[in-house]
Amino acid sequence: MHVDDLRDALAGAMIETHYQPIVAMADGMPVALEALARLKHPKLGILSPGHFVPQMEDAGLAAALTELVSHQAFTDMNSAHLLGHGLRVAINFPLDVILATEALTRLEEQRLAAGIAADAIIIELTESRPVEDLVTLRHSLEWLRARGYRIAIDDVGPAVPMLSSLLELPFTCLKLDMALVLRVETDPATACFLRQTVRQAAAHGLTVVAEGVETPALWHRMKNKGVAAAQGFLIGRPMRVEQIPAWLESWKASPAIV
Repeated sequence: MHVDDLRDALAGAMIETHYQPIVAMADGMPVALEALARLKHPKLGILSPGHFVPQMEDAGLAAALTELVSHQAFTDMNSAHLLGHGLRVAINFPLDVILATEALTRLEEQRLAAGIAADAIIIELTESRPVEDLVTLRHSLEWLRARGYRIAIDDVGPAVPMLSSLLELPFTCLKLDMALVLRVETDPATACFLRQTVRQAAAHGLTVVAEGVETPALWHRMKNKGVAAAQGFLIGRPMRVEQIPAWLESWKASPAIV
């Protein structure tokens, strides 16, 4: 998409926020929702993040997109669809945005204006580019933690550089990359990485979430390996906020696990 089209999308009503559920593996109870941007294109239809987020980051529009999604998420958290369910909401922050003082200040202003508890928000550091400045990242994470936010390191896999150093930072959650989850039973090296990573995360007090859990077999594999929570098509696909109450009722009545 052309940069002008991306700016038009941010200025208009083309960006929507959908939500994918996260549930605890111990009892299957819903614990959180990940806010996921969608672009409602007049000709191309609903576009997933892979079709426009990288272009927005390249065009320097990541902060504006993050601010818009945060605003929509806070609005939805105060809606009748989510109030009273006790679900945290995870919001994706690219590295460039989480390192920007102005972006964090704006996040805090939005949260306070919405009256949302910081503990109800999970900031997910996305994998848009490798971390090079651990000192500045630590400063940003400590700023967020001091105000009560939870913070996840997203898309963790063998290719993530300096993972051991990242785990020394004040994250509260580690999310396993979907590709890793899908190949853990067929690749011994991946299985070894998973065991080591779960052990390291536990040593640092981090909750481990598996993304891409699509079958009961994958659910049980992750649970047996010490993973605490799951996200994926087995649990629920990304959905509009008004669809969440029906999903909650259906899931609690008959969770898709055995």
